Amino acid sequence: MQASAARAIILAAAAAASSAQASTHDHIFAGRFDIPPDAPASANDAARFLTQATFGPTPADVAYLSAVGYGEWIDEQLAKAATLGEPTVEAVVTARTNNGQAVNQTQRLNRWYWQAAYAPDQLRQRMAFALSQIFVISDQAAGLNKFYVEMSDYQDMLARDAFGAYRTLLGDVTLHPMMGQYLNAFHNVKGSATTSPDENYAREVMQLFSIGLIQRNADFSPVLNAGQPIPTYDQDVITQTAKVFTGFTYSDAPLSPPSFFGGGLTYAARYAPMACWGLELFGASDSHMKHDVTQKQVVASFVGGVSVPNAIPANQTCAQDLQDELDILATHANVAPFISRQLIQRFVTSNPSPAYIARVANVFVASNGDLGDVLKAILTDGEARTAPALNAGDSYGKLREPVLHLTAMWRAFGAVAPAADQYGEIHMIGNGGLFSAFGQSPLESPTVFNFYLPDYQQPGTFADNHLYSPELQITNESTTYSTADAYYNFTANASQGPLTDRPLLSFGAFGASPDAASIVATINASMLYGTMSSAMQSSLTTMLTGLLAASPPPSVEPEWSAIYVTMLSPEYATQR
Repeated sequence: MQASAARAIILAAAAAASSAQASTHDHIFAGRFDIPPDAPASANDAARFLTQATFGPTPADVAYLSAVGYGEWIDEQLAKAATLGEPTVEAVVTARTNNGQAVNQTQRLNRWYWQAAYAPDQLRQRMAFALSQIFVISDQAAGLNKFYVEMSDYQDMLARDAFGAYRTLLGDVTLHPMMGQYLNAFHNVKGSATTSPDENYAREVMQLFSIGLIQRNADFSPVLNAGQPIPTYDQDVITQTAKVFTGFTYSDAPLSPPSFFGGGLTYAARYAPMACWGLELFGASDSHMKHDVTQKQVVASFVGGVSVPNAIPANQTCAQDLQDELDILATHANVAPFISRQLIQRFVTSNPSPAYIARVANVFVASNGDLGDVLKAILTDGEARTAPALNAGDSYGKLREPVLHLTAMWRAFGAVAPAADQYGEIHMIGNGGLFSAFGQSPLESPTVFNFYLPDYQQPGTFADNHLYSPELQITNESTTYSTADAYYNFTANASQGPLTDRPLLSFGAFGASPDAASIVATINASMLYGTMSSAMQSSLTTMLTGLLAASPPPSVEPEWSAIYVTMLSPEYATQR
């Protein structure tokens, strides 16, 4: 009875604090007030799950997950409305501009890190972060650096679509002006006797956003013909597909008189879905008609091992051409394993077994690409919930991304964000962006291929054993030093207030007068979910014994030093 009563109190408190529910995965609590059958076996198991599913476990989240179980927690997260960044970024940018203050991507990034650390829809925000590394746009190229507000809306779009249909996401990505400008579909016009449409988006929507370069089985293994992989498309298909993505401009581009290169007069217009100047607006011979209306031989479907040609008919509206093309891509047999495998890599392990990929891909197909169902399948799969024993040659798990090093530490120790400044901005990241330090920062990839490739193999042991290690592509001598410096700035330099430019760490979890053993135990539970090796425990204990003698309470140097050293450790860097 006591356990049931406590659980009822937790559930009631959470229900009172919950935000509006999303439409796709509306959820009404259906459990009973007893221990759920899928409850984590321990607090450590709960923390391990939350390390995969959120920007880092908090003590409150561990307690709540332990009370409701994995399935209920996921269902509740699927139902939470998206915490949005654009309204805040727009308000801050407007206030700063009106007061003669400079504005840049820092306003967007401060809001992004605040959401990662504090937003209640943690699973949605984490999924949006994963999707941003597949459907890449970046302020590092294509003139996007000036679009701080509009890029925030792109991130919000990923969050809103995070648990919806893949086909909806693909359409929204395609029509977003930030993607249009990044990959040149924006203001891309039909060819002439001397020109051809830009092929950039046509290439990347196939290679990176949907089907990949070669035909795949459900378990991601290549389909072979005479022992060789089968390409999904060739240059002719790219050239034909490029014609689909012509005629797009801002939604408010004026029609009277027509000005295809006009519009974009407000923030809302610069992130509203692009409009297309096709047959829906003009006749085929009208000089203002910018969409190519010829027949297009696009990527073939692959059904039962047989290639089935697809042609988009001539003289269709732009909207119909686009719908046909995206429907063909979204229903291609490659999409399920191609997208499922990348999501598994972002949440669970860099080297999922073929069977794991196939199980998730089957959910993808059965649910018609419902990304909420897919993510639930990823997180509840036996391969996610039970890590194999650590041993020589073990290939399970993944390198923790630098961004997640920081957010998980903040959340583990209840870091307190500074108060909003006079413009409404909450400063989270010190004196600027973290891309140069981390080799990674939200929507700041150096290329459309993300910060690291899903197929990257670190030379040496990984490559020799045919293992993938995406995050190691940005781990080198330079980033090892620069990330260490950054972590110092968010531990040692965030240990005493007041602070105005980064969160202040809280050390309450360590108690008033901790000894070396209790500090190590707290670090083990809060940052490593009980997996700290005996060697690391011994090293930390020795270090802390000396620090406590030199800097006893009320000094917090031992505490922040323990956090900092742990952030630098291979054991914290490895997520299993």
